[in-house]
Order: sequence, then structure tokens, then C-alpha cells
Amino acid sequence: MNILILNDDGIASEGIRALARHLAHRHTVTVAAPMHQQSATSHALTIGSAIEVRIDETFDSEYRITAWAIDGTPTDCAKLYLDAIAEEMPDVVLSGINHGSNLGTDVIYSGTVGAAFEGYFHGIPSFALSLLEGSSITFADAAAYFEPFMENVIAMQKKPFLLNINFPCMLAGHAPQFVFCRQGGRDYINAFERIEENGRVHYKVAGEVSDTDKGAGTDIYAVEHGLISVTPIGIDMTDYPLLEKLSRTTVS
Repeated sequence: MNILILNDDGIASEGIRALARHLAHRHTVTVAAPMHQQSATSHALTIGSAIEVRIDETFDSEYRITAWAIDGTPTDCAKLYLDAIAEEMPDVVLSGINHGSNLGTDVIYSGTVGAAFEGYFHGIPSFALSLLEGSSITFADAAAYFEPFMENVIAMQKKPFLLNINFPCMLAGHAPQFVFCRQGGRDYINAFERIEENGRVHYKVAGEVSDTDKGAGTDIYAVEHGLISVTPIGIDMTDYPLLEKLSRTTVS
């Protein structure tokens, strides 16, 4: 397959290189990733400024991977490659492997998921991949577990889709188990740290995880039990119960 790999941690990150190296043994791999760290940029797009693009000569030439370093957001990387650079569309778009989880409502802020969304918008099967911090699973392990799963899903599902995948800290049992599940609920306590320097006040994003919904069947529950969570994500954000309720009400 012809595979495009994106991420939000930057082109030098260990996760994207491990994924690209592994898949390049059996597939044609192209990388288009930010020059710098772009975590939590969601689906942001650069408007009104020129975006620098260059070939990354430091990427592994032995694997015949073409790598584009792009001075923009993860979505910039995806959209720019697909709309301006690519001579033919990839068969699949991957984003990751992210350093840290993207569980529950993290997907709203995630640059990893944002980049994968762009592949989905272009009608291409897309996957967002994340590995929990402190995991005993290496990025190379995660890539090896993912490859046969990816191939099986693409063989079964012909229509475009977006799957958000999270690898746990430790596998339950000796073999990886992929489970399909819904998105849980996640928030952060003390989300900002106040810093005073030279008479000036600053705030830095910090926070402690507070899971508001991690019941059975959620992605959070799955990874906490050593399973690899797989959550299908859609574009339509319509609140259908509220839409139905309001449609029956006269509002003036």
C-alpha cells in the first residue's frame, strides 16, 4: 500500500520514525510532518502566512522513505501534502505514533487526531495512533501490532473511516487485543499553573487528568485494562436529541 504518515510531535520524534521504518518493509511510505512540536493544535490551519516545506535529509534513506518537513500545524502538513505535493493519493493516512494518549475528549484538542481527520476529509481511510506515557510497549512494538490490524480493517471496510487507536501501558495477556469502543469522558483539574516572573503574571497549561466517564465500553476503560482501544470517529457533530426536541418546539 501507499501510506502517508503524519504527526503532531514533529518530524524528529521517535514515534513517527518507528512507525515509518516498520511499515516501509512492506509498503511505500511517505512522511509529511511538522518541523517543530505541534501538540494540542487540534485541526488548526495556517492562514495568511507562507509555509516552508523542505525534504528532511535526516530521515532514514535506507528505507526509501520520502520525508517532508513542513513549518506548520499537523493539519497544514496533511492538507498541503494531499492538495499540493502528492502526485497520487495515498491508500491510507496514519497520524502518530503520538507520545502520550488521546483518550476521551482529548480528541477535540489533539493535533494527532486533527491530522488524521484531514485524511478522512479527503476520502481516505485514516488512523490516529497514540501510546500512553510510561508504557512498557515500545513504539516499534506498537507499529508491529498495528500493521496486521490495519491491513485487516482496510480489507473489510471499503468506505473511508477514521479510527482513533490508543495503546495501553501494559498488555493484558501475551498478545495484543484490539477492542472497538466508544469515546469516554476526560477533563483536567487545575488546568493552568500561575507563574510570576519579574512582576509579570503568566499561566502555563498543566493539569491533572480527571476522567468523568471511563465505564465499560469506553476507550479509557480499555487501556486501563491492558487492551488497545479503537474508537471510530465521525465528522457530524450534530446533537440529534436536541435537534429533534427543538424541531418540535416553536422558537420565536
